[in-house]
Amino acid sequence: MYELKKSVRNFVFLFQSSYRNLIYFLIISNLAGTLYGFYYYKYQLMNSSIIFWPLITDCPNASLFFSVSAILIVLGKKKDGFSYFAASNMFKYGVWAMVTLLYHSDYFFSPERWLLYSGIFVTHFILLMESIPVAATIEKISLKGSFFTLSWLLFNDFSDYILDTHPYIPERNLDIVVAYTFSLTFVSMLAVYFIHSRIRKINLSP
Repeated sequence: MYELKKSVRNFVFLFQSSYRNLIYFLIISNLAGTLYGFYYYKYQLMNSSIIFWPLITDCPNASLFFSVSAILIVLGKKKDGFSYFAASNMFKYGVWAMVTLLYHSDYFFSPERWLLYSGIFVTHFILLMESIPVAATIEKISLKGSFFTLSWLLFNDFSDYILDTHPYIPERNLDIVVAYTFSLTFVSMLAVYFIHSRIRKINLSP
C-alpha cells in the first residue's frame, strides 16, 4: 500500500520529482503524437483552408500544449495561465476522443479498424491522465487565464459544429456529440480547477 501511495504521489507531482528522464520521454512522446495527429488529419487538412487547420487538429494541439507546458516547467519558466490552458485542453480532448470512439464503437472498433482505434483510445487516456500533473503545478488560476481558456474551447466548439471543422466521424446523432462536446468545455475547466485546488491536500502519507 505504501508503494502504491508513493507511486500515485510521484505521478501527481511528476514535475517535482527526480524522474527527469520520464518527463523528457513524455515530452518527446507527445511531440511524436502531435506529428502523427497531423498526419491522421491529413485528408481533412488538405480539403480545408489553412486558416482552419489549428481548429481541426484539436487532439494533436492538446498533446503539443502538454509538451510546451512541460518544457516551460522544466526550464523554470512555468506560466500558470498556459498550464491551465494546456491541462483543460488535454482533459477535454482526451475524454472527448474516448467517448466518441465508444459512442461510435460499431464503426471505430469494427474488425478492420479496431487495432488502430484501440491504440488511439489508449493514447487519449494517457493524454487525459497527463493533465493531472500539469494541473498540479498550477499555483494560481487567474481570471485572464480562465477567460482565454474558455474562449478558445468555445471557439473550437463553434468552429467544429457550426463551421464543420470537427473530425471525420459518423454523422448520425451528431446533436448528441455536440451536446457532450459543449458540456466538456465546462467540465474540463472545472476538473482542472478541482485538481489544482484539491490535489495538494490529499493525504498520501503512509
